[in-house]
Amino acid sequence: METRTEYLPEEILTDILLRLPVKSLMRFRLVCKSWFTLLKNPNFIATHLNYSSAYNCNHLLVHTQAENHTISLLSNKTLNVTLKIDSPRTPKVVEREVIVGSCNGLVCLSRDSEIVLWNPATKEHKVLPTPSISTECRSIGFGFHVEDYKVVRMVNSNYLVSGKITPKVEVYSTSSGSWRVINAIIPCYVEQRKCSVVLKGVPYWLGFGPICPNTIFVPRREVLRDEFVLSFDMGNEVFLQVDVPGAKDYHYKYSKKLGVYNESVAIMYYPSYEKDIRFIELWVMKDHVVDECWVQVLRIGPFSTLWTPLGCWENGVVILQNHKDELLLYDPIIGKAEAVPTNGAPMFSTSIATYMESLVPVDGGNKDLKETKFV
Repeated sequence: METRTEYLPEEILTDILLRLPVKSLMRFRLVCKSWFTLLKNPNFIATHLNYSSAYNCNHLLVHTQAENHTISLLSNKTLNVTLKIDSPRTPKVVEREVIVGSCNGLVCLSRDSEIVLWNPATKEHKVLPTPSISTECRSIGFGFHVEDYKVVRMVNSNYLVSGKITPKVEVYSTSSGSWRVINAIIPCYVEQRKCSVVLKGVPYWLGFGPICPNTIFVPRREVLRDEFVLSFDMGNEVFLQVDVPGAKDYHYKYSKKLGVYNESVAIMYYPSYEKDIRFIELWVMKDHVVDECWVQVLRIGPFSTLWTPLGCWENGVVILQNHKDELLLYDPIIGKAEAVPTNGAPMFSTSIATYMESLVPVDGGNKDLKETKFV
């Protein structure tokens, strides 16, 4: 007579748990001490994140300024269903809130002078210490390097306009739990309050050259000035810049937005007001070491009305917003757009961020995440 096995071997149990969503794993932490220890183990957290990345468990965070900063979570498995999720409440009264970026399941929120790291899946959050530089932040970014999550603040970066103010940069790291001022040079002017995208732990912004005295005015009062894609190397803590595609040609005719297209940095060109050009062009950065580092991969349109791209998602899908403030997913393969329901009406200030659920703690410091495929 065979003896019935009363338990699963540890390796089989671990393999099963690795395939489960974060919501289930959070409940299973309460089963017993051994499961609690396993599910809090840095190796398990890193491996679970790798599983999620391998199976494309990407979601989309849609943030609208209307209705008290509503955040919707859109699953790539159920495009017709969105869930409303509540960002962490803190004692501070929040008038402005933006999603700075998302990386490995952690989301960075900027709320006036308050900065919060948040894991929507585990519902953990951490309010960062007050920055050491009290000056109002011009722009902020969020990223990751090896075992450290970092927030970078750029203050007084309008020195390129006035020529009088010296820029300052400070970095918060989860490994130290504090801010420190660094001697990084900001090579261009950044107008955005937050980074546009985070790819493989690196934040990116759109950057501009001086507004004066070298401004060139072209027909229709459009301003022609140098434009760049700016990034911050989280490891070496230096800024890098690359010219936008078509920098010597027609780029001034379009508005621009950054995104991530098939694991590459992309820049989307689109008309900012009614004109003859009603196409959206998408260029991808192939190699930022050489001069000609961009290649055009998509040209969408023509549209009968103005459509604004907000970013990209999986399989080349482009997230768009039309003149009625409707949110749509445009599949360039079939040439059709599908409306997406959100909690709270989209508006001009709507922003998106790709997001992957994880067990990563908000205090970071996980050495075993260095081999993780970043999202």
